[in-house]
Amino acid sequence: MRFFLTIFIWVVIIGGMVFYSRQREITEAAITIHDPETMNVEEAYTLQVTPTFSIEKDPFALQTEEDAATGVELRLNGTPLPLTAENLKRGIPWELKRIEGLVIGNNEIYLQASPPLAESNLQHGVRVQLLTTGAVIVDRTIWSNQGSLVSGTIHFQKTEEAHNAHDH
Repeated sequence: MRFFLTIFIWVVIIGGMVFYSRQREITEAAITIHDPETMNVEEAYTLQVTPTFSIEKDPFALQTEEDAATGVELRLNGTPLPLTAENLKRGIPWELKRIEGLVIGNNEIYLQASPPLAESNLQHGVRVQLLTTGAVIVDRTIWSNQGSLVSGTIHFQKTEEAHNAHDH
C-alpha cells in the first residue's frame, strides 16, 4: 500500500508541475510586448546646473588608473554629459547648450556631486534646469543630507504636443 501511495504522490507532484509548466507556456505565448516608439527631439535645449557648493573629488570613491573620481557625474537618459568639477562653482550657473539625447516620452536626468569634506555639517543642493526658447521644462533642486553626496534622478515627460507647439 505504501508503494502505491508513493507512486500516487509522485504522479500528483510531477503531473502538477508538468501541467503548471504547460499552462505557463501557453499564457506567455499569448502575451505581446509593445516597445514604446521613441522619437528624438530636435529642438534647441539648454541644461543649466547651479550648485550651492564648490565641487571636490570624493575622497571615499574607488579610484582606479582608468577612472579618476571627478566629484561630479551628470547623465541624460543614461548618456554621460561633459561636466567636470572645474566647471561648477558655488552659485554660478553652468550651461550646456544644444543638448542631445532627449526623446518624446520618458526622460531622466541623473546628477551626483561631491560637496567639500570641510562642509560636511551643512546641507547642500544643486539646481537643475532644462530650458528651451522662452520656456522652462524642468526646474528642480536635488538636496543632500549633512555629510552625504548630492545625488538624485529627475524624471520628466516630453510630450509630442509640446514638441509640435514649438515648430513654426
